[in-house]
Amino acid sequence: MQELLEWMEYIEDSRQQSKVRHTLKDILVIVLFATLANADDWVEMALFAEDY
Repeated sequence: MQELLEWMEYIEDSRQQSKVRHTLKDILVIVLFATLANADDWVEMALFAEDY
C-alpha cells in the first residue's frame, strides 16, 4: 500500500489549486477501493467515500 501511495506522488495534479477540496491522491485511493467494492458509478463512489 505504501508503494502505491508513493507512486501516486508522481501523478501531476493540473487542477486549479484554489478550487481543490481533496488531494488527488485521496481521490485516486477512494476510486480504487470503491471500484474494488463494486461501485459502478460516481454516485456509488461518493457514497463509499462517505461511509469509509
